[in-house]
Amino acid sequence: MNRRLIPPGPVVGPVVVLVAGLAVAPVPPALAADAAKDTTRPATPTRSLSLAEAVSDALSTNVDTLLAQARQNEAAGKRVSARSAFLPHISGQVSESRRQTNLAAQGFDFGSDVGPQSGAQAGAAAGLGLSFPTTVTYNNFDARARLRQTLFDYSAWQDYQSAKLGEKVAADRLAVAREQVATQTELDYVQALSARRAVEAAEANVEQAKTLLKLARDQEQVGVATGVDVTRARARLARVRADLAQRRTERTRAEIQLARTAGLPLGSNLKLTDPLVFRPMPLGPVDAAIDTALAGRPEIDVARTRIARGRRNLASARGERLPTLSIEADYGASGNTPNENERPTYAIGASLSVPIFAGGRISGQIDAAASQLNQQRIRFRDTRRQIEQEVRTARQTLETLASRVRAARANLTLAKQELARSRDRFAHGVGDNVEVVDAQSNLADARNGRIDALAEYTRARINLAAAFGRAQQFSLTQPMTP
Repeated sequence: MNRRLIPPGPVVGPVVVLVAGLAVAPVPPALAADAAKDTTRPATPTRSLSLAEAVSDALSTNVDTLLAQARQNEAAGKRVSARSAFLPHISGQVSESRRQTNLAAQGFDFGSDVGPQSGAQAGAAAGLGLSFPTTVTYNNFDARARLRQTLFDYSAWQDYQSAKLGEKVAADRLAVAREQVATQTELDYVQALSARRAVEAAEANVEQAKTLLKLARDQEQVGVATGVDVTRARARLARVRADLAQRRTERTRAEIQLARTAGLPLGSNLKLTDPLVFRPMPLGPVDAAIDTALAGRPEIDVARTRIARGRRNLASARGERLPTLSIEADYGASGNTPNENERPTYAIGASLSVPIFAGGRISGQIDAAASQLNQQRIRFRDTRRQIEQEVRTARQTLETLASRVRAARANLTLAKQELARSRDRFAHGVGDNVEVVDAQSNLADARNGRIDALAEYTRARINLAAAFGRAQQFSLTQPMTP
């Protein structure tokens, strides 16, 4: 196949492109401009987001709190269902039918050929002129209201009390879920803040590397530095640019995670308004802090209520051995049709049920309920120890990280001084830029160390607030008093 080559040179007007010998129609400039406009997406509006707003949004939209609210509604429905055992059960029923009954099949013998008969019996029936059918057809109508009322059922009463405690457990679990969601939102907010600070530090490192590269080139031009110095400065610039790209990726991930936790659109352009600052926290006696946590944590309420519910379940299982008493009554009209032979009828009675032998079912239920109660007591003790561990760990971590933040701040100041002095030495031709590059690395590490120490300290503050059950009241700018 012959292909016509387009000679090089300026091309004016639309161009026809040949692909595998096929001509593609030229695109007019106006249509190309319209296509470019169609592919341009509007910029995402920026939303200012404080820590309090993020927590509020998360509490109203996070899946954990929504599921906890749904479980609370479920527990309320179970309570209503258990209560129905002690309320009157009233029902109504209307029926009408047409029946045909075989009397002979029911054992009636009126002289028919069903069953053996003596001659005297047959003659008597014939002499009287009586004739009885073997089948009868009739209508039946019945309309009545029924009432059933339980008077005594100890097991059902304990089940109702257990269901009420189950509703309280669900409410306490909702409080636990809200604390956990608030804690996670605050941790994600701090992670996003530290990621942004890391990007700012990386950008400062890039600008600083550019400045020092320019200095190396200027020194090379005047004969003070060599090409090795320039290459070393360029390599340093390449490294900090790569670090900047990594920091930006981490920032994007942190912001997406924060948006998901807070229930915001994942493509939101967030502007975090709360600062990442160092706020020392006063720490009182550890025993008082543990008592405060045990009094304020909803997990303790959940564990304590589950023990009370276990006692009710055990009492319900034992109550299966007690008798139950109920009454039943009905009143209505019965006849062939609503207008034929209709008469009022009623029935009333009481029922007493006494269990005698259930094949070991009741004993098994008692053993299972007793074991479940013991398990809840074990969990309660473990929950107390877990809370004490969290308080002690958070306090100790906070004290250690406070020293780390102060040390990181001093290290950053020294790193800036080191870079300034090594830069002056290189500018005056005292030595090469090895010291400058090392000082750059030390300053970059000091900046990152300062950010990491501050972020870790803030996370420790959040964990201590969560240990006290006050995550929803946490503030980045205000210290929390235990």
